[in-house]
Formats: sequence, C-alpha cells, structure tokens
Amino acid sequence: MILSSVVWHALLVSLAPAPAFSAAGSEPVTLTGRAVELAAALKPLGVAFDPEPVAKQVVVQGPDGAITPLISDEASRALFLDERLRDRPLEIQGRRFPGIPYVQVTSIRVDEQGQLRTPEYSCEICAISVRYPQTCPCCQGPMVLRMRPAER
Repeated sequence: MILSSVVWHALLVSLAPAPAFSAAGSEPVTLTGRAVELAAALKPLGVAFDPEPVAKQVVVQGPDGAITPLISDEASRALFLDERLRDRPLEIQGRRFPGIPYVQVTSIRVDEQGQLRTPEYSCEICAISVRYPQTCPCCQGPMVLRMRPAER
C-alpha cells in the first residue's frame, strides 16, 4: 500500500509540466558581434566537443569573445539556415529569460556595405517578404535575400 502511493506520487511528479518561462520575466538585450556556428566558435579555444550535437547551433560571438547561444525560432531561423548572414557584424535585439543561457531573438540587423540592415526574403512575383529563406508561400517560387534599409 505504501509502495503504491510512492509510485503514484513519483508518476504524478514526472507528469507535471515543466516550469513555464513567460515574456514577463524576460529582460531586453542587445547583442553585437558575429553569428557563427558553435563549433566554429569553440575550435580556436581548444575546447573538446562532439561535433554532431552542436553542428547546427548558432551563437553570437561578441567583440570580447563571449558566446551567447540563440533559440531557434521564426525570428532567428535565417541565421540558422542562411550562412550568408553569418560571420559578419550584426546587432540582435532579443530577450533573455532568468535561468536560461539562450537569447530569444526579436530582430536581426546585419552589416551590409557599412550599414546595419534587416535581412528579408522577397518574392519578386508576389511582392511577399518573409523573415527566413523558404519558397514563396503564394506561388511556390524562389525568394531572394534583400537587405531592408534601417528605419529612420
């Protein structure tokens, strides 16, 4: 009888949802540096690592060498999918959550001819712009990387 109540308690605890992180507990951050794959950031440091688990992780390496991992989602997906946006100066606006080392990106601006610009992917036929590389959601045609000028 006692054993079964312990088992039920353990089962209920294991099924309980993980603590949720809300935007209310986050703080805004601005990161500057370069977006690079984690493996490229670790290699010159002489850190031993298994390449496969970190193969696609993108981080921001700051001017001081500090490495900040990014949460992969719709706002940051272009950095994960399009290597043309990596290894060049950038500025990221995002949110940092307590207890999580990752930053959630809200906007990206990369250096293009000496100016920070927002990358977007456009369909020349449908006049649709999206945040990350993909086929056009309307005509299924290719989308072209363009750099939107900074808002004034």
